[in-house]
Amino acid sequence: MITPHEFPYLQSLVINDAYAVKNLTVPVFKEGEEFKHLILTGRNGSGKTTVLRALSDFIRFKILKESESYSTPPLGIGGGRLVYPKAIDKSGTVRPFFSTKATSVSESHSDLTLTQLKSQLLLSFFEAARGIKVRDVTTVVQESELEARLTESKPNQSPAEFFKQYLVNKKVFQVFDTMEGKQEGAKQQEQFFTKLEETLAKIFEDPGTKLEFVRESFEFYINLSDGRRFTFNQLSAGFSAFLSILTELLMRTDLLRKQANDYTYDPCGFVLIDEPETHLHLEMQYQILPLLTGLFPNLQFIVATHSPAVASSIKNATVFDLSTRQTTGDQAAGSSYSELMQTHFGVENEYSNVADAIIKRINALAQLPDKADARRQLQALLVSEGRYMSPALRLEVEAQLIGLEVEE
Repeated sequence: MITPHEFPYLQSLVINDAYAVKNLTVPVFKEGEEFKHLILTGRNGSGKTTVLRALSDFIRFKILKESESYSTPPLGIGGGRLVYPKAIDKSGTVRPFFSTKATSVSESHSDLTLTQLKSQLLLSFFEAARGIKVRDVTTVVQESELEARLTESKPNQSPAEFFKQYLVNKKVFQVFDTMEGKQEGAKQQEQFFTKLEETLAKIFEDPGTKLEFVRESFEFYINLSDGRRFTFNQLSAGFSAFLSILTELLMRTDLLRKQANDYTYDPCGFVLIDEPETHLHLEMQYQILPLLTGLFPNLQFIVATHSPAVASSIKNATVFDLSTRQTTGDQAAGSSYSELMQTHFGVENEYSNVADAIIKRINALAQLPDKADARRQLQALLVSEGRYMSPALRLEVEAQLIGLEVEE
């Protein structure tokens, strides 16, 4: 089993040509340091999605280049878009460099390492448009058949579709293991469901969340403490988008643990997510990466986002803005939303357009030579626009009034 100290994480990324971005090096972490996650920000059209897709294809191709078939990836490799090696070689959009124990970072060395690790490596890429629509289950299927479904690459098909089948299989095998006296196997299945229930409780912010299995219909229900009850196909768009990520990673890590015959094992690998904040309210945007990095501590998350909540939500991450080419390290986790909005999201200040107009008017009036007239106009502004002012903005107007009165 590969450990985080041995795994070749993405250490830097050269973007050769991603439309708006060319000849750019993105540093992630220094050789000898613990690996960091990478959060890409930038304006629309800055190339974030293009970079993620190219990186996913690059890693997938390099890992599979010695395989006979590109349609059946190793166990840990995610499904999704089909990859055509000649097109990747021709495009040359990105050139990733991975950490290595060698004295210098060598792309060929790290590529070889990744190829050797392909059976232990987890790689998943989640597009911005995503959701979970699990297939109905009528019976238990053979484990080999289910694993083949989870690892095959088919356009517009997510492994999350088979999550209910995966859970049904685990429930049935848990019963069989108990009946046959295989206590260790039954315990492992029980631990999986306990962890899943705990995770759902965090997602729904309800410690009383329970996962119910109805064997007559092969259906799973999420029961909240307030009495609400729904299936995985009845979730809101936000929860569905989040669970499409979570369910795939849960299944892939579980399969790799089974392969290693160690259910305490945390696999290494890469998870690429385009806009993890999709359909999520602000509080959940702040929670999604901490939850995922906590559940899967050895996976390197590489995400593209428009959300300052996502960009500042985790420690041990490099935030890189493709528009300004600015890098923010660990201090991003300690930055305010307004600061990140200005430094990484192209917003001039923390105020709304309405507040900006009021502030400009305040500043203009404060510069009038007739201080008595300026004070009268400010008082009129306070009356006409006061309902649009925050307490802080109203205090600014009142401070200006006091200052003008003193000057008079």
